[in-house]
Amino acid sequence: MVSIQQLTKILDGKTVLNIPQHNFASGQVHGIVGLNGAGKTTFFNILSTFLKADSGKILFEENEILRNSIAYLETVNFFFSNITGREYLDIFPMTNKNFNLNNFNELLQLPLDEITETYSTGMKKKLALMAIIKQEKPLYIFDEPFNGLDLETNKVLEFIIKILKNKGKTIFISSHILSPLITMCDEIHLLQAGTFRSSYQKETFCNIEHDLFQNLNAQANEILGKSF
Repeated sequence: MVSIQQLTKILDGKTVLNIPQHNFASGQVHGIVGLNGAGKTTFFNILSTFLKADSGKILFEENEILRNSIAYLETVNFFFSNITGREYLDIFPMTNKNFNLNNFNELLQLPLDEITETYSTGMKKKLALMAIIKQEKPLYIFDEPFNGLDLETNKVLEFIIKILKNKGKTIFISSHILSPLITMCDEIHLLQAGTFRSSYQKETFCNIEHDLFQNLNAQANEILGKSF
């Protein structure tokens, strides 16, 4: 279980996370949804230990989370200049003994011997995804992984997440598009104003859109109703 206890984070004098308590079951796919500015990426950065909370803690299986327990696919990944795709992958240790680069690249079709500056946004995302799968970790975080990917790779990513779940991994995934989360997730958690307001199981996924956009719908109806 991933357990949050009294977690807070303040950035530029503003409280961006304030989560008294929230639990996520192990071995499940957890979707994180929220409007822009809700705190999703800040939460992932703290969960991955790349950002330190101001107070509180996050435990994984009752122990402090360690960075080497997590594989994190960020929204925008950093690449060193003048480095090929193959050299980028060499940075990451191959702890997934089943990973075969040639076989995997049959699906992703990347020019691994070209420098990454020549890559498109989608190609860079696929390269970063390949580096994630090269690693065997108990916990995986995917922050907006569908951004910039073509339809084929979106489907490949869905297969990857399903395989990771079948291997007992705990997975967090965010997306501005609800449909892939509804397809893949066991639970979806609504983050609003820096705190988790609701959690949904498959039988209640139909309520997410209403709860997510309730305030926006009221505001849009009021403003747009006067504009046309």
